[in-house]
Amino acid sequence: MNFLWFRLGMRNVIKQRRRTLFNVLALGVNTGMLILLVGVLRGFYLITIEKTVDLRTGHVQIHAEGYAEEKRRLPLDITIHNADSVKRVVERLPQVVAASPRILTTATLSNGRERAGVILYGVLPSAEDKVGVILSGVKEGVKLTDSTQGIMIGDRLAELLGAEVGTSLLLFAQTQGPANNLVDAEVVGIFDSGFGVADRGAVYAPLLFVSELLDMQDEVTEIVIRAENLRVVPKLRDQIIAAVTPTTTDKLVVETWYEVARDIVAAVKADMVSYGIIGWILVTLAVFGVSNTMTVSVFERTGEIGALRALGMETKQIRTMFLAEGITLGMFGILIGSVIGGIAAWYMNVYGIRLPKEAIEAISMPLADTYYAQSRPVDWLIGAGLSIFSSWAGSVFPARRASRVPVTAALAKGVR
Repeated sequence: MNFLWFRLGMRNVIKQRRRTLFNVLALGVNTGMLILLVGVLRGFYLITIEKTVDLRTGHVQIHAEGYAEEKRRLPLDITIHNADSVKRVVERLPQVVAASPRILTTATLSNGRERAGVILYGVLPSAEDKVGVILSGVKEGVKLTDSTQGIMIGDRLAELLGAEVGTSLLLFAQTQGPANNLVDAEVVGIFDSGFGVADRGAVYAPLLFVSELLDMQDEVTEIVIRAENLRVVPKLRDQIIAAVTPTTTDKLVVETWYEVARDIVAAVKADMVSYGIIGWILVTLAVFGVSNTMTVSVFERTGEIGALRALGMETKQIRTMFLAEGITLGMFGILIGSVIGGIAAWYMNVYGIRLPKEAIEAISMPLADTYYAQSRPVDWLIGAGLSIFSSWAGSVFPARRASRVPVTAALAKGVR
């Protein structure tokens, strides 16, 4: 772009101060909102993944073949045998933090008057502490140990059953047989995970306690694995398959967290699409705003355009001048938007937005009680790029219109 036309565009932008102010503010607000939106989306996505891994899936899970298809009924007849040996082999892999064997089954918990259907988790607390966070969220009582003879329940379930630490509750479940089994279980701890589904309907007990209750011998329904970080998960999955296949006669299936939590991934993608639509609405509004202003400017400056054409300026040069005006508006918008977006992003990165506990508990997916943005320098580049695009796109039609103004008709109106 010739700097002469850019200087002319700059002069015209500064000349129309009121119109420029409104356009720059509109572009600035849109740019700032886009910068904030990208950071908030990234924060929402990363926190949701973190909570899903911590509270539900771990990074990788191992099941016996056929378990995934029957998982809704939490079967005890599709299990992993020799779980200890599989666990040891997996934990030898360099990128594995810990592997935790689990038994999951449906059960009923009762205080003699009220009862509640629950999911019973038989876990190895020494390993589970490294894989998830629920056992660390003890609100009352003590944490489970591998030898504890008791259960840990969520605060919502304790409220429902009127239970507290030391209360003895009736725990009913069907054994692997199947046969009915009923035991007295003392509440040794009450947890608050912030995940309503777990706090209302999950009971945790040591693996040995649950194995005896269900008449199971060194069998588990799944092994949950914690990796060093999310990036290594796809490669780690292949390493686990290669490591465990020679150690057991069971046909095992190894799944990553995003394969296990397909519902969470689908929900996050749907939200991302919704926020993406909002972003494009902001861009579209900016395009139409600039286009409207530039079109009005063309009509007001018809005489000026005619004079410039009469002095020898070509249609291409007229078009370039108007495009330069639009891009100049975009550059001012970037400056204003960077300030607005920077302040908003700083607040969201540091303080975040705290969600009401009732709202979190009403949603059946793991959510954090406070959401933070995860803004990065690239967000400013995205906001700046969309601001320039908006101003350019909004100037294209008016610039073409200005370049096609007949010289004689323009001169007839005179120059203001």
